[in-house]
Amino acid sequence: MRQGLQQKKRPKIIDVIVSLCIIGVLFGIVIARYQRVYHEARKTALRSELTNIRSSIDLFRMLNGRNPRDLTELMEKNVVFPARIGQDSFTGSIWEQKYLMSSAVDEEGIILDAFGNPFQYNPVSAEVRATTKGYEDW
Repeated sequence: MRQGLQQKKRPKIIDVIVSLCIIGVLFGIVIARYQRVYHEARKTALRSELTNIRSSIDLFRMLNGRNPRDLTELMEKNVVFPARIGQDSFTGSIWEQKYLMSSAVDEEGIILDAFGNPFQYNPVSAEVRATTKGYEDW
């Protein structure tokens, strides 16, 4: 009788172990794919941030005749444009916005990229670069 009980318990334990192994493998695949997608999203966000900052610098230079002293100046100063809100030529409004909308910043107000690293800005050449390793040439 005792041998019959031991034989019935062993297949259940093997089934549980096999099931846990399968779940572990599937979990590993999902985590790896998630990390890859997460990293790609960060790269896309970095590319977008660089494009936005460079466009803001160009607009600032066109309207002020100089490059911004630093990137925080783009988040502090407003740009003002006339905007038409009606169909006739007399209906208009003023559109006022920051050159660069607030994004991720550290305690000192330095703009951070999608990877959490500050951007490098040269006010003489108005060149902005990422400081994240592997993306310095973007």
